[in-house]
Amino acid sequence: MRDDIDDPSLRSLFRAAADHGRRHATPLPVAQVVERGRRSHRRRVALALVSASAVAALGVVTAVGLVPETSGPALPATSPSSPLPGPTTSPPPGPLPTETDPGRTLPPATPGTTTLHG
Repeated sequence: MRDDIDDPSLRSLFRAAADHGRRHATPLPVAQVVERGRRSHRRRVALALVSASAVAALGVVTAVGLVPETSGPALPATSPSSPLPGPTTSPPPGPLPTETDPGRTLPPATPGTTTLHG
């Protein structure tokens, strides 16, 4: 394989192709190079702005999600404070007896009947 690199005919073909390319190559006008650089700069700035906006929006969404919810509308401050509307001061009714109430006694079972205990 080393023989291909050292082949004088192959080397001369590559040199001829390089000379041909150099003769036909023309540099770009300065205005075109400057415009290409400006477009590239505008794209980078736009990408940075979109990225910053997305980060800011995600921050706002996260902050809103972390704020505790209030249980109702805030009442305006009054002086002197008036009592809040709410339940009356009457005592709550007593608990209703249930089947599992430990204080309740069951009637005595009579022979020949079946009772269900839950």
